[in-house]
Amino acid sequence: MKKPVPKPPTCPFCGRFIKKPEFLPIGLSDLEAGVCECGSVYVCDVTGHNRGNAFIEALFLATAGDWDLMWELTSEEDYQEVWIEDYDLKTHTILPMPVNPRVVSKGALCFIKLAEDIRELKRQKLKEVLQKENVLKKVSPKFQKKLSKQEVETLLQKEDFNTLASYIISEPLNLNILQKFFYHPDIVFRRKAVVALGKAASPLAKVRPEKLLDFIKKLLYAAADSAASAWGALEAVGEVIRETGDRYAIFIKNLFAFLKFPEYHPYVIYALYRISEKNPEVLKKHSYFLLLDLIEGSTSEIKAVILKIFANLKAKEISPYLNRINPDEEAEIFDHTKFVYQRIKLKEIIEQIERG
Repeated sequence: MKKPVPKPPTCPFCGRFIKKPEFLPIGLSDLEAGVCECGSVYVCDVTGHNRGNAFIEALFLATAGDWDLMWELTSEEDYQEVWIEDYDLKTHTILPMPVNPRVVSKGALCFIKLAEDIRELKRQKLKEVLQKENVLKKVSPKFQKKLSKQEVETLLQKEDFNTLASYIISEPLNLNILQKFFYHPDIVFRRKAVVALGKAASPLAKVRPEKLLDFIKKLLYAAADSAASAWGALEAVGEVIRETGDRYAIFIKNLFAFLKFPEYHPYVIYALYRISEKNPEVLKKHSYFLLLDLIEGSTSEIKAVILKIFANLKAKEISPYLNRINPDEEAEIFDHTKFVYQRIKLKEIIEQIERG
């Protein structure tokens, strides 16, 4: 009997050959997946016993990670679902029915294609979350190693943040080494480490978003530990949010939660300040007005940074509080570009707020 020949898989919607499924950077996927040129998406169920998860992952990928939309879709009306059986991920082929009945091919591919109007709505978002290849191609293989603490320290001293970011993107374990410097006794050095994390945050969010998500949680847990110091951890969380838009903005509420404790005020205020500089609209979606309660009784530095936040937000809620501030009072604010403290009169920031 002639031996059956395996065939490469094709898209059931357009007939094109598809690429081998891989882990995609959409954030929550545990299964290999891919996207066809026609816009359909596919997820591999290697064992054949995980079809429910494969279907959910495929729908999640098709909607570019929009959980709310995903659960509102109706089969046949909003999307089509097709399964291809007898798929082998290792060889990336469809295995024919075996001559030996004891040999069974259990793998399958779940294909989902959204209705055209929904697909067009999500096309750009899906493109953004699938930039793994483009980002990783820019990173040389020489960066794919775990750095020593001394190597990270040297890069921070040189302020070579781009090189350090390349090491982090290539090997996320370097985040753990960088974290050690968030607790450096020198505040300037701590903030260099924080800025270095920010340089890596945006590309890391595209290629390994789950790693960055876990790291944010780790920093928040560490800051909440009564046996440890928050120091640069909270500012690091703020730096990630600053550089990644609204992707991790949900953690702004965690930053505000630390305001209940006065010892955390400087770290939270600077974290929010950095967010307000680059992503004011993200911060405005949260209870930033809570900062008004901290103006009276705070140090000159805290007052100045809060004023800066409201200036960046162009928020007028602070107007009734301005007459409680001595405009001639001076403060030193940290400059994250020059890594020095700069002296400024509160009057200058107040005038900026009043000008809008």
